[in-house]
Amino acid sequence: MTSTSASPHLRPLGTWMAVRGGLAIVFGIVTVFWPREQIGSPANLNISVTTVDAILIAYLILSGLLVLLQGIATRTDARMALLGQAVVVIPGIVFLLLADVPGELRAAIAVWAVLHGILELWIWRLGRHERMSSDFLIAGGIHVLLGVIVLAGTDMNALSVMGFAGAAAMISGVFYMVGGYSRRSRTQGGAVAGAEVDDA
Repeated sequence: MTSTSASPHLRPLGTWMAVRGGLAIVFGIVTVFWPREQIGSPANLNISVTTVDAILIAYLILSGLLVLLQGIATRTDARMALLGQAVVVIPGIVFLLLADVPGELRAAIAVWAVLHGILELWIWRLGRHERMSSDFLIAGGIHVLLGVIVLAGTDMNALSVMGFAGAAAMISGVFYMVGGYSRRSRTQGGAVAGAEVDDA
């Protein structure tokens, strides 16, 4: 008789979570260290809407591809929500391509962030009885909050939008990295425990 301490779907889920978390953290670091344009004084920095568009589009494309691959590889009830997250990247990219002013940039990120966050909360709801499901709750809440803040910030410039997006990505990325590693560790521990039972 074989006994495992974790569901078999946790390992692939953990792998994809860790990869997506790593991408989000890298994106957050890029937004922190991306060169700014000095206007007026050292404390008055800015960045063009076109540059922010390009950075955000690159992140959304990579994030969308990863979540699409995760959705295809997933065999749980969360598959539909994951595929939905891949789909909502499309309007985000389209709106960013059309964005020429900070207001349009804000709208593009707000739409993507809120839809992405809602789907993340759906994933949490589907697996809320599982251990560590709060990762999705926290990440979903962060994305919804990002959308609300950016949408409400009528005086935000492109630099502020990129800063908030990078901060949200970095925080949720840390939770994804930790959650992904924990899920992989649990499945490894379960496999070892099962092998020991078989040997016994």
